[in-house]
Amino acid sequence: MNKIVLLIFITLEIFSQEKIDLNFVNTGSNMTVAILNTSDTLVNFGDTLAVFYDLSINEKKCGGFVIWNNDRVALTVWGNDNTSELKDGFLNNEEYLPIYHIKDGLIRKELEPVFMAGSKLYSHNGISVIENLK
Repeated sequence: MNKIVLLIFITLEIFSQEKIDLNFVNTGSNMTVAILNTSDTLVNFGDTLAVFYDLSINEKKCGGFVIWNNDRVALTVWGNDNTSELKDGFLNNEEYLPIYHIKDGLIRKELEPVFMAGSKLYSHNGISVIENLK
């Protein structure tokens, strides 16, 4: 267990060293994740909530983001374009968590969702509803 926690810490540390690239590819394949609420102490108006998919062992790419507006938001999670050879989004049934809290271009925290409906797995045209992010 200590190795897993250390790995996550190292991943976040590596990921947090430079400004986060939020560019994503509109692949035409996506799902919607509704976020109904988040803790006021964690996320403030104008902060970014984002998801990232793995390209390789130490490389992640933005798979969608939304700016928190102190109200309900819809996060578009982009799926892979199966007509191209390169991975440019989430694969079907690939986990899109964690949702990262980004402020001033840097990752501040991994947020844990409490689901009201749907799941943490990407599905083309799928819908998930997160009641709260902690």
